[in-house]
Amino acid sequence: MNKVLYRSKNRYQEFLRAAKIIAKKIAKINGVIGILAIGGIGRGHCDVYSDLDLIVYADEKNVKELEKYIAVGHLNYKGIEFDTPVESYQKALKNESPSRYWSQVKRWDRQNSIILFDTHNQTKNLLKAKLVFPDWEQKKLLRIYRNKIEEFLKWNFELWEKRGYLINLANSLIRATENIIRWIYAKNKVFQPYHPKWLFYFLENNLVPESKYLSIIKQPYLESIKTFKQARRIRNELLKLCRRLKIELENRDINELFEEHKKNWQKASEKTKYYLSW
Repeated sequence: MNKVLYRSKNRYQEFLRAAKIIAKKIAKINGVIGILAIGGIGRGHCDVYSDLDLIVYADEKNVKELEKYIAVGHLNYKGIEFDTPVESYQKALKNESPSRYWSQVKRWDRQNSIILFDTHNQTKNLLKAKLVFPDWEQKKLLRIYRNKIEEFLKWNFELWEKRGYLINLANSLIRATENIIRWIYAKNKVFQPYHPKWLFYFLENNLVPESKYLSIIKQPYLESIKTFKQARRIRNELLKLCRRLKIELENRDINELFEEHKKNWQKASEKTKYYLSW
């Protein structure tokens, strides 16, 4: 697999060597069950802006003590920042996946990891059990993202176009596109990456078939939208993309939606009409 090469110097080997040395020492501490290298080490690129990310899984009763000198944060040694949280192995094992604990982002991060230390394969078995993407979660996410796409690409866009606010049109296009990307990831059953930094991770690395549409997807982020005509053109391209991807959006405009709400008023109970009328 050919991944995107960033302009910064790749310090992967330097980070990996440091991680192995640190893991070897931490592994000797009583209560440590497993150690994962995540972040840049897991993804294969570490640079001057990267942290050395290690997850230390420990026995519940040892977590607080370990945190005092392992999970201190804001340390820089030999030009490398540290991010070394200590997590309860029992808590990680007890929480179901998917869940708020085992979020999409956490599963993505743990999937992109290297096991540096493991007691009796406990960490390996933990990841095998928790790095799942069930059908019901996929259906739920596809529905959520589809609704968000419609909200921003249709209703919000038309609303701000009628109000004459260009900056909000641009924002609607960006928000809609973000949810198109999330929809693509859910459709392919790949975990959602950490969006503020890695929104385009699967697309720019050609890890999903829809990577071929990246030239369309990146337009709202890279183009300087200066006219309403330009905003409408990008919107139309995104609507066409939705049709190609088989994202089914309602074929109604905002005026039809308002008319529907007027009809809903007529159907409302007399009490509703009494209290909400003037």
